[in-house]
Amino acid sequence: MKLKKVVSFLHLWLGVVSGLFVFLIAVSGCLYAFVDELKPIVYRERLFVTPENKEKLPLTRLLGIAQQTLGNDKIITRIEIANSPDRSVTFRSQKNNPDGLTHWDYFEYYYRVYINPYSGKVIYVEDSKNEFFQLVLALHMRMLFGEKIGHYVVGYSVLSFVIVLLSGFILWFPKKWKLKSIKNNFTIKWSAKWKRLNYDLHQILGLYAFFVLLLTSLTGLVWAFDWMQNSVRFVANAGRNIEKSPLLVSDTLQTQTVSGLDKAFTTTAAHYPDAYAYMVLLPVKAASTINTLVYKKDWNRFDRLLIVYDRYSGKLLSNTSFQNLNNGDKAYQLNFDLHTGAYLGLFGKIISFFAALACSTLPVTGFYIWWGKNRKKVARPRLRSVR
Repeated sequence: MKLKKVVSFLHLWLGVVSGLFVFLIAVSGCLYAFVDELKPIVYRERLFVTPENKEKLPLTRLLGIAQQTLGNDKIITRIEIANSPDRSVTFRSQKNNPDGLTHWDYFEYYYRVYINPYSGKVIYVEDSKNEFFQLVLALHMRMLFGEKIGHYVVGYSVLSFVIVLLSGFILWFPKKWKLKSIKNNFTIKWSAKWKRLNYDLHQILGLYAFFVLLLTSLTGLVWAFDWMQNSVRFVANAGRNIEKSPLLVSDTLQTQTVSGLDKAFTTTAAHYPDAYAYMVLLPVKAASTINTLVYKKDWNRFDRLLIVYDRYSGKLLSNTSFQNLNNGDKAYQLNFDLHTGAYLGLFGKIISFFAALACSTLPVTGFYIWWGKNRKKVARPRLRSVR
């Protein structure tokens, strides 16, 4: 009984304290779940072009057009290239302020430039800081605060929610597995009065979404806390600490005779012509390298390739696949796709969506249960009239 009281206390008060944040995290998770499927529909004019019967312009030329469009004070650091003849090329320029208190202070600037790869025409310049899906993501990750505040608000809210989930499962677990108790604990009584219906919705929706929400929460904690990420790596590596590989650098002494960027991208595209998309991370320092990511299926991260080139010569420095990683790095690479459900494709995203939808109701139904009990305790008993 003492253990149950402690579990009940944790479930109640951690739920009350973190409830609003959990609600916002869940709702924003629902909205962002199908971002890769929704953007081509919502932003069709900027993402698609009419295919032409000619070669696409070199990447360096397109980069020059994008950079000129934004100005030299907004450095482009990333290029997204969908491997399809009818897609535009996206150039991203972003600078963050780690001390910013709000979302708008955190991003000093954040732009995407969409360019027709055949003509070099600028299709659209997007202020990504205020773009709808980016705002949804910022709400999900930082509650629209800056990184310094929002990171920990979300992190500790998710940590509280993990305890709420586990304590809720303990409170739900039937004492006796009889037919009647199984029926009551696994089915919602839709014909019941609102108070009982609300209780069933809280208990049983939480039960059915339990394992997905636990996985989603734990993978979220991997990004929130270093101790969680290090623990996952340590366990995946069977208790061994594996040192990171030395950072590759470009040879700053050699003469640039060709465009390293164009050579790096054409080499990648030639070796992986069936890739879904490519992402090029541009060097920001003199000795930095060109990092090219090859996405084999959708934007899934777990099975992508990382190919590193010298920024000056375009010489191949390394080619790392998922299979080449140690178990700790594999676990971390899987984290994003497990968190979003993308590991199982569209089916996994649908499951994650409905789990997040169920999660958004738990703080609401839980608060109503608490509020009803609290109001009942403070209600004054009616006085009988004396005749």
